[in-house]
Amino acid sequence: MKLRAHHRTEYLYSQPARSNSNEIRLQPPHTPWQSRSFWLLKVLPATPLRHYVDLHRNGVHHFEIGEPHSRLVIDATSTVITLNRYADGEPAGIPFSALETCREDAEVTLYQKDSRYVRIDPAIWRAAIDVKGESDDVYLTAKAIGEHLYDTCRYVSGITTVNTTSTEFFQNRHGVCQDFTHLMLAMCRAMDIPARYVSGYLYDHRRGSLRGAHQSHAWVEVHLPGHGWFGLDPTNRRPVDDHYVTLASGRDYDDASPVKGSFMGSGSRVMNVTVSVEEL
Repeated sequence: MKLRAHHRTEYLYSQPARSNSNEIRLQPPHTPWQSRSFWLLKVLPATPLRHYVDLHRNGVHHFEIGEPHSRLVIDATSTVITLNRYADGEPAGIPFSALETCREDAEVTLYQKDSRYVRIDPAIWRAAIDVKGESDDVYLTAKAIGEHLYDTCRYVSGITTVNTTSTEFFQNRHGVCQDFTHLMLAMCRAMDIPARYVSGYLYDHRRGSLRGAHQSHAWVEVHLPGHGWFGLDPTNRRPVDDHYVTLASGRDYDDASPVKGSFMGSGSRVMNVTVSVEEL
């Protein structure tokens, strides 16, 4: 599938801002299941961009604006060709004993531990045990966790914030895709399943049938020894197929946030974000 995404973030400052420093993770990476054919990033006020690759192999663009300004616009356009990782079926049949090999891979064990927003408390651990039951299949257990969250949590905007942790969401069960993802990560990691946070976009050709589509979206990828990473979207109870565009991944939202920054100034700030995704 060939998809074009447009992501525009605009900040309006009540008083001029200065020393505005930002990290941008809006460039779709080349992966086994997607290839980027076009990408353009514009920043206003115009400023030099510095590019580097972070710990999680995300492409990051960093910029700083020193002079006072009342408006900041970050505008990214990309065209991506996506493939369906599930074209040959689900990767079932991998036992939990296979996860022993993950201990030898530092890049994988990173995603088996707590992080800033992914907390594992006794209640979450017990819930994960209950969902797992007698299953000895890594993928099917992760899938069951995602389905459990879809069935027991409500998708409601405006109740949680970007700082809501998995334990806080577990208690009230009302939130958005970021919250579903953080709790699924916590439950998977409680079972020693390596799981990482992924930010990106979801294309919905029916416009309204999928939650979190045509905006910044988030989902989970679990690592299956010998097979790689496979995505599951607990917000929509579906595998991550060719309708998804990956932007960045990490331990949680803090590692994969599309735009993250700080500024100096005495006034307030209003942020407006618009995302559009279309098939070409």
